[in-house]
Parts: sequence; C-alpha cells; structure tokens
Amino acid sequence: MTKPSKLGNSKTGINRRKFVKVAGIATAGVLFTPYIARATLSGEIVVETFGGTYAEAIKEHIVKPFESKHGVKVRLSSFGNNAEQLAKLQAGNSRVDVSSLNGDGVYVAIKAKALLPLRLENVKNFADQHPNFKAPAYEVGDGNNYSAALVWGDQAIAYNTDMIKEAPDSWAALWDTAYQGRVAAYGANPGPIYMAAMALGQDMNNIADIAAIEAKLTALKPNLLKWWSSGSELTQLFASGEVWIADFWRGRVNNLKKEGVPIDYIVPKEGAPSWLDTMVVPKSCENRDAAEAFIDTMLDPNVQRNFCTKGISYAPSNVKTQLSRDEQIFLGATPEIFDGAKFPDAAYQAANMDQWNMIVNRLKA
Repeated sequence: MTKPSKLGNSKTGINRRKFVKVAGIATAGVLFTPYIARATLSGEIVVETFGGTYAEAIKEHIVKPFESKHGVKVRLSSFGNNAEQLAKLQAGNSRVDVSSLNGDGVYVAIKAKALLPLRLENVKNFADQHPNFKAPAYEVGDGNNYSAALVWGDQAIAYNTDMIKEAPDSWAALWDTAYQGRVAAYGANPGPIYMAAMALGQDMNNIADIAAIEAKLTALKPNLLKWWSSGSELTQLFASGEVWIADFWRGRVNNLKKEGVPIDYIVPKEGAPSWLDTMVVPKSCENRDAAEAFIDTMLDPNVQRNFCTKGISYAPSNVKTQLSRDEQIFLGATPEIFDGAKFPDAAYQAANMDQWNMIVNRLKA
C-alpha cells in the first residue's frame, strides 16, 4: 500500500484494542429498551438496503425502533449489490431518503455529488463510532461526513463441511481441481481483483502485477460454477449444496449455520479483504430530518447490539456496543481481527476501476 488506508493500518497510531467494549456477561441493561418519547418528525422515508436476511434484520432491529420512537413510516426496499445501487443514486431519478453503500461506494458517490452531508447535530450517536469510521479513507476530506458506518467485517472463505472435511488455510483452495464446478466467486469489482491479489501475495492497495492477477482469475474459470452477485444468491447456492467453496461474508455464513447448513468460515493465511457497510443520505432525499434520525437510531449501541447479535452477524461500528468475548469471536469483532483487517483504499480503487472492469468483463465473456 503506497498510501495507507486510514482503515485497518497499524501505522495510524490508533489503538484498535479499544474498538469493542467488552462485557463479560450480557445483562438486561444492554438489551434494547423500546423508545417511549417521540420526536417532532412526520411523514415517511424510503430506505434502500441489501436484500435477503440483511433487509430482514434492518426491518426488525432498526426500522421498528425508529418507527416506535419517531412515528415516521419507513418504506423499506432492497437491491442486489452495491454497484447497482450506486448507479441508481448517481442517476438520482427516484426518491431515496436513506441508502446502504459500502465504503468505496461512498467515495464514488461523493465524487459524483450524489450525497448530502450529514448534519451531525441530528446524528448524536455518530460521535460514538470508532475513530477510524469518523474520518475514514473513503470520505474525501472536505470537512463533511457523508456516511455513517453500520457494520464491518471481512470477506474470506466459506466452505461446505460435509464435502470439504479439512478446513482450507489458503486462497489456493478455490483453485483446487477437486472442487471443479463447485466453486463460486464474487463477480462484482473489485472483489475478483482483491481475491486474486491476496492469493498471489500482492498488496491489494498497490498492485504490482495486474497481468498476473488476470492470469490467476482466468485459471479459476474451469472450477467456477458461477460468479455470484448478491449475498442472497450465494446463500441459496450453499443451502442447496450446489456450491462447496467460495469467498463470502462471515455474517451470512453465521446465519446459514444457525439454519443448520453444514458450512464454516476461515480467514486464510494470506489474509482477507475487509469491508464496511454505511448508510448515507442521497440528494434525492425528501425528508432529510427523518433520514438523519434514522441513521442516529441505527448507531444507537443497543440497536447495534440487537442488529449484530440477533439479526445479521457482523461487527458493530459503535464502540459503546457491549459484547462478551464469545460474541466478539462469533461476530469477527475481536481487536485481533480488526488489527489484521485490510480495508480498500477508495481513491486507489477508483483510479484503477476502469482497468479492473475490463479484466473482469473479459473473464465473464
């Protein structure tokens, strides 16, 4: 990494071991208490987020407490992937008051002038995010904050424990010919590029040999059942047994485990790309006060605890979210995991995305 990302870099001088406040035993005091008083807001908001279990968790653990507190109706809808939603927000042709975006999507959306800055006086819980999420590399440094982090995690290897008895320890497992026709890989950029960079031992934020990365991905094609495009899609492929091994997200794997699917998750020895989900207020917003109140609710530590432990199993952004050590390990929210997180440099990614898209388009042709 020539220009270290402000996320996941040990040279920032930030003690990430303060990221998660640990509670040895989760007590009733950290469970969600329904809001009683209502603020002076009205109308409705349109919230768009990732689909499947993610949208279900948003509805149950964020929408419900927000509506209870503020009396504002939420119209919730979902989309397939970040690229799809980013294109919609850039076009600005339809009303969206609050939207999910990942970190690199935020950078592109800001550059495209598709977002409104958050008025932090309306987002009191913003101050309780980890410092790296208050001034992250994917913001553009113009003095504003356009996003608030919801959850973060890594994208490593998921595998069917019935069909693969020995846990893989390297990205090389996806190229193992024993799994021909049973492999899936994330098809949306920069996912394939980052995965191949990891497999080759290259720095994903300072790629030294892009030709080697294309060759590595070309060599994967005989093993591929398909390039997956959404978490819901790959969830179904693992649940049906069609896919045995893929790059996936820890939270989705945890949810499949809860449903009895024979699946496990491992971070390979080469490391894994890390990601961050945020919520933003697009320029198409028609109820800005309520949109910012929704984001404030999302950042509430009790709401985050419920969202992460009962809904979608990812690591929370609010440092006041109390988790036991076992919960940290399950969510991938331990200080050790955060110390090893490799977050994308959004500016580097944006500068190279055209070339990477051409590579992936050739692979899919």
